[in-house]
Amino acid sequence: MQDRWNAFMPYPTVNVGHAATGPLSGFRLAVKDLFDVAGYPTAAGNATILAASGIKTSTAPLVRTLLDAGACFVGKTNTDELAYSLVGGNIHFGMPINPGNPDLIPGGSSSGSAVAVAAGLADIGLGTDTSGSIRLPAAVNGLVGWRPTHGSLDTRRLRPLAPSFDVPGFMTRSLEPIAEVMSTLGMPATNEHPLSILIVEDIFETLDDAVADEMIVSLRSAAMSVRRIDTISSFSLADLSLAFTTILQSEAWESNKTLFERSPEAIAPDIAARLLSGSRLDDGEVREARGIAKLFSEEIDRLLCEKAVVALPTLAMSPPTRDATPESFAAFRSACIKLLCLSGLSGCPQLVFPIPGSGRRISVSLIGARRTDKMLVNVAKQRWFE
Repeated sequence: MQDRWNAFMPYPTVNVGHAATGPLSGFRLAVKDLFDVAGYPTAAGNATILAASGIKTSTAPLVRTLLDAGACFVGKTNTDELAYSLVGGNIHFGMPINPGNPDLIPGGSSSGSAVAVAAGLADIGLGTDTSGSIRLPAAVNGLVGWRPTHGSLDTRRLRPLAPSFDVPGFMTRSLEPIAEVMSTLGMPATNEHPLSILIVEDIFETLDDAVADEMIVSLRSAAMSVRRIDTISSFSLADLSLAFTTILQSEAWESNKTLFERSPEAIAPDIAARLLSGSRLDDGEVREARGIAKLFSEEIDRLLCEKAVVALPTLAMSPPTRDATPESFAAFRSACIKLLCLSGLSGCPQLVFPIPGSGRRISVSLIGARRTDKMLVNVAKQRWFE
């Protein structure tokens, strides 16, 4: 396969069997290089992990389910190192190229899977989402992205980053493949329709006026009741972001502590700095952050129990260019986390998709109550894509 986008890892091709027929027959599947696939190593974006990996003899159960449903494996994809970034860069294997705008970052850490789908090299991109690694690259590449309800999909033989937030997720070019994947994976069907779409004022206040106006017009044209609320939580977005980051850094350190202590020089400096930040957190800080996460989750449960769906922009600011400064990348990551952390802290599903008519320029997100993943697709289909 020609891969001028650097979407795939440069592994020798191995035949990975799949069912001849099934609901995913005809779909090409690209798999982030965090999942084990028999016949391939698993590098997690790190050369030292690759050297120690060996060839795997078993395939991650989630990947096997997709193959047994007829999906055809086309390769393992590039990932940000240790899946610990939102930009898409990797000092070991290079940054994939954004097919829609090669000057922009591809988004991470599921950058390779996003680029494979956006470039037409795959139909389904399997990745992971901890702090936004499905949703952000989907938005940057003009794709549909699905972060499932936390804990709803099998994570065996998947290298962890922060288990409190880690979720396998998917990216496609349209809603139909996402719906097929949901059915294949046994997501519960629902005939419910939300009574209203909630617009959170303090979130929209962070947007450029033009983007906010276009999103509001799109939401109102969706033929549903739109209800404005002042804030999504009794906590500020900054407080929620800090709590999320504290838990993430603590768990990321635990997941990668052995690698860091044995081979600190094998990890990119920016990734190593984040790991070190996690190592310095004390138990009290982490305990307080987990308390905020618990209270926020309870608030979201109450907010969404009346069949409401929160609509918000996927990204808090425009993505930087691939040659931007480290400071620009850090500012982008920090701004986006304030919106992306909401699903992580609550465990709720989130569906992202480009607004029709925006030229895939503006990505909107829908967040629903836990286990309403299919409802989010139904809402998007019926209200935006009919």
